[in-house]
Amino acid sequence: LACTHDHKECVIVSCKEMAREEFSFATNDTATGTYSRHWQSGSDVNGRENVGNNFSRRKVSCGCNALCIGTVVLVIFGVVLLCIGFIVAYENEGQVIAIVDLVSVELPPEQAVWFEKNLAELRNAFRVMEENKRRAKNVVLFVALDSAEIPAGEARPIWESFPHLALLRPTREHTRTSFNPTSMFCGIEVYEHSVGFDSTVKPSDDCVGPVNITHRAASIVQWAQAVGRRTGVLTNGEIVHPFPAALYAHTPNASWHYTSPDDQRCPDVRSQLLQSETAARLNVIAGTMNCPEEFCRESFGVEWKRAKTEDGFRYKLWKDVSDMLDSDDDYEHALGIYDQQSLAAPGAFFDLTVGALNGLISPEGFLLVAIADPNIPIGMSEIDAAVRITLHKLSRVLDDSLIVVIRSEARERGSSFATVHATGPMSHLLHRVHNQTFLAHFISYAARIGRFRDADLTNLILQIL
Repeated sequence: LACTHDHKECVIVSCKEMAREEFSFATNDTATGTYSRHWQSGSDVNGRENVGNNFSRRKVSCGCNALCIGTVVLVIFGVVLLCIGFIVAYENEGQVIAIVDLVSVELPPEQAVWFEKNLAELRNAFRVMEENKRRAKNVVLFVALDSAEIPAGEARPIWESFPHLALLRPTREHTRTSFNPTSMFCGIEVYEHSVGFDSTVKPSDDCVGPVNITHRAASIVQWAQAVGRRTGVLTNGEIVHPFPAALYAHTPNASWHYTSPDDQRCPDVRSQLLQSETAARLNVIAGTMNCPEEFCRESFGVEWKRAKTEDGFRYKLWKDVSDMLDSDDDYEHALGIYDQQSLAAPGAFFDLTVGALNGLISPEGFLLVAIADPNIPIGMSEIDAAVRITLHKLSRVLDDSLIVVIRSEARERGSSFATVHATGPMSHLLHRVHNQTFLAHFISYAARIGRFRDADLTNLILQIL
């Protein structure tokens, strides 16, 4: 029953109609007062259902939204393309790319041969623009300082075709220049007659006491071992001389090869080759020992073999240089200590290199330092053959292998500079005259060892890959 205010006129209205009317009124107005409350209190279940069924809902068209979304996507895509364009333009800034026609000219054979050779050099120079910025998984370093000159008419050594070249400047002491093995392999300037120590330790003929271990200089071999790489050292000279010794030993006197004033406080280099942690972890050791006592080489082999047996390692004790060519044996460590006559024979350096590579090539990567002793006559052709066989054996992984050759010719008062030829990952970092200490840091960065080593998890992933 619905009545006017004065109750003069009353009309019977159904609850359903009243609910619908008041709902319509309330929803058409912004007010939420007594009308909506009255509808909520006076409507039954059926009324609510009818209202829901009869109320017409407005459908919102999605055409406008799709257009807006498409416009936004196009704008973002355009911005990305613009950014890529700027990046490419920035990277190519300063580069001139042009196609130059080669004019055909009839030349006498004596002239034409040189034009053809240098045309090939130009083509190789363009290829150098492609820098290999990968991580050097394998590193092979050849050191041939104060070596013989290349005879006239002899074939060009393979390292002269390497894409990158630099000069190493040695340390100058008074009027004499010389390359220091600790400086080259540890990356710091030190005194000339000490091995494996920084400049705090001065050369001494007396063993005044044990040197603080904080002044020991870590070498590229120690850096490589710290990240799980296999390591090897070979030379056609004495394995205890300063250049090989700087990779694994520490002594204030470089002449303490086999004896020292105090074996406990200042052990000689031979003892450290057997007992030091870095030397014990070397996977390949090859060279000679000219000990003053008889059967020195044999006794060293026996002691080394006993140590490896006690530690539970699989090992190989090479008796002849030719034994190193056998690649069928499965071993973790190998030792070859030969007499000097065997290492001075033609082809010995080549065999040492092949044997070392057989024992080092592995999925985890390796570092090999091959040293040509300047006191042992050796032709450049033999070193060239060793470098070529290295490239051949690593042919499947050359993109991950850094090959470096350091060479200087013998001079009356020492070499002023040494040439450094390199190919492989990060070899483009060799680009000018560098101090001799740069070599260790260059290898450290290229191989991600030492201070540039990857995180343990990264190393694990890279080894799996």
